Amino acid sequence: MLRRRPKPEDIISALYEEEGFYEIERGEDPDSGYVNRLILSDGRREIIVNILDEDIFAIRGAIQDALLQAEKLKGKFDGVAIAIPRKYQRAVDEDVMALHGFGLIIYDNLGAEEIIPPRIRESIRSKKEEERELDRSRSVREEEIIQLRRDFSRVLKALEEIEVRLDRLEKEQNKLIKRINDVENKLRELSKAEPRIREEIKATPKTISRVKVEEGLPSYLVDNPWIEILSRRE
Repeated sequence: MLRRRPKPEDIISALYEEEGFYEIERGEDPDSGYVNRLILSDGRREIIVNILDEDIFAIRGAIQDALLQAEKLKGKFDGVAIAIPRKYQRAVDEDVMALHGFGLIIYDNLGAEEIIPPRIRESIRSKKEEERELDRSRSVREEEIIQLRRDFSRVLKALEEIEVRLDRLEKEQNKLIKRINDVENKLRELSKAEPRIREEIKATPKTISRVKVEEGLPSYLVDNPWIEILSRRE
């Protein structure tokens, strides 16, 4: 039993599978009756490969037409590549391919090889992604700034309340200090006046008794020292 010959599409699809791409579509190019195409994607980018077989190299001007068709596809896909049989590699100018951003793949029954990787249209897509990321970052920063302002306002309000409380406590403290000073002054005055008061208290009964004694005596006995001595004995 003869082994089935692999198609160029299968060989090239297997090459890109190793790079994380998967096949989306395959078939003939509707704008060209002698070029097959293979569309692959990695979920973010889409690459189209125009596959030229051996017969196309026998058609005059067919390669130029294939390159023109590939140029038109650059605006629709993120990358464009052209696959040719390995034995016709020298028939294609690799510098021209690289200049136009086309990828070049050579293939045979044993497999495929990427000679020139296609120029991926990252700049446009990346710019859009950067703009979206910038918009997201700007939105996040604006939300963070608004939240910071709210938090700052709450902190300021709390500080103002604390300041009012501290002022109130300071006033109460000053009042308390004044009261304590007044009490201490009164206590000092009382401590200073205590001996004098005691002396006055001790001296008061003697004066009263002397006055009483002198009130009951004749005038010639007033201020008589003997009378005072006798009154003390009582």
